[in-house]
Amino acid sequence: MARMRLTLMTLLVMLVACAPRGDAVAQTTGIQSPVQEAAIVHAPSPLVFEPDHVDIGAVPEGDHAVTFMRVRNTGDQMENIVSVTTSCGCTVARPEQNLLMPNGFTRVKVTVDTFAKQDNVRKWVELTDGEGRRSRGWLSMQVKANPHMVVGKRSIFDGKCGSCHFAPAAGKSSGPAIYAAVCVMCHGTNGQGAYAPKLAGLTDARSLAVLIGAGTGSQHMPGFAHRHGGPLSRRQIAALSQWLSGLDK
Repeated sequence: MARMRLTLMTLLVMLVACAPRGDAVAQTTGIQSPVQEAAIVHAPSPLVFEPDHVDIGAVPEGDHAVTFMRVRNTGDQMENIVSVTTSCGCTVARPEQNLLMPNGFTRVKVTVDTFAKQDNVRKWVELTDGEGRRSRGWLSMQVKANPHMVVGKRSIFDGKCGSCHFAPAAGKSSGPAIYAAVCVMCHGTNGQGAYAPKLAGLTDARSLAVLIGAGTGSQHMPGFAHRHGGPLSRRQIAALSQWLSGLDK
């Protein structure tokens, strides 16, 4: 009886010692462990932009700037471009083909609507492959004033532009949250200025509220109040202007 128990214990120890653990289980069952999944998601994609930055040059405001970005499959197996995203709604990118053989190339046609843009503008295009890996390329341009451009009734709150300048304001109540939603992309972090002028250092909250609500009369800074077709309520404008008035220079 004792010998039988000893034999059973020996077999049990051998089975435990030989059992696959951790990643080995994932490999034998085909299920990825959390560590493996993280490695796959964050690994660089073999789909590479060459070059990773394209300078379009000078473009008159209101024109549709069009360029092509070349993408190469640097891997040793066929890759699939499953999705293409861009930095904002005004930028549209479409690959000429989605399946790339090893060392194969394709071009991504990128079209940027330059309405209400000025000076130095940067946009990005991001590809996602079949394994969830991503690669990003950049393009830049210098948007020049166009005296022949007809603005009409068009606004940055309309169409695809509204996805950046209108929709994100919904549900925001604090000054920092409102600013991050619809102001930071033009006026820079903490109002330090970017495409649009610096706001930090303007301490008159009432004047800021008027400026935000009514705008400057140009397509670059329309009135953000509801009555002017903008996304902000009176409370939101008050919260935003009060917060801006307290920023350091």
